[in-house]
Parts: sequence; C-alpha cells; structure tokens
Amino acid sequence: MFVERLLNQGNAPLLERVLKFTAARHRLIAENVVNIDTPNYRQKDLSVEKFQEMLRNRVALRDAAGPGAIGFADIDAEIEHPRRNVLFHDGNNRSMEQLMTDQAKNAMMHNFVVELLRKQYAAMEMALKERIA
Repeated sequence: MFVERLLNQGNAPLLERVLKFTAARHRLIAENVVNIDTPNYRQKDLSVEKFQEMLRNRVALRDAAGPGAIGFADIDAEIEHPRRNVLFHDGNNRSMEQLMTDQAKNAMMHNFVVELLRKQYAAMEMALKERIA
C-alpha cells in the first residue's frame, strides 16, 4: 500500500502515460513509412498538442484535488489523418522528410521520458533503502 501510494503520488504516472503515447505514435509513424508507396493510403498520427493539453488539464485537476486522487490512466490521444503534406496523384499524402523528422522528435521525447523515469525510480529505490544521495 505504501509503495503504491508513493508511486502514484509523484510524476511517475504522468511520465508513464507520456511513454505510452510516444510508443503508440512511433508505431503509427512506422506504419506511415511502410505504406509510403501504397495508393490511397492516408497517413495517421497522434496530435502531440492535443495530448499535451489533456495532460496540462489533468495536472491542474490533480494539483487542486490533492495527492493520489486523480490519475492519468484514462488519457488517450485519438488517431488523426494529418493534411499537412502534398496530396499526390495516387491519393497518398506522403512526405518522407516529414515522417523522418517526426520519428526523430518522437524518439528524442521517448528517450527523455525514459531517462526521467529511470532517475525517479532510482531516487525512490535509494529512499526505500535509506541511503542518502
């Protein structure tokens, strides 16, 4: 009970949700790359801006409600079909450059969140072992 409350009080649930979001977005970007030459394929993506807005709103609710009262498990982004690229004659809206840029940004965010989680869990482990950093 104590460890569960300790894990759910801090930023770990928030970071875990961001990690799941970046993993899901990475899968969609990979699917877009695979289907780059598929006629009439419409690219899929998860809106980073909408996801961040949902997280901001939930953090504000959590801060007002107190520790452990509000969680992040139900926050999910919806799949969108972006229209930012040129529509080709075969009905595909591809841009390999944009896909690779999105993939690199998403991978950097994923790695950053993994590192933050690793450090947070390491700090908790040290606290549980009663060590001073």
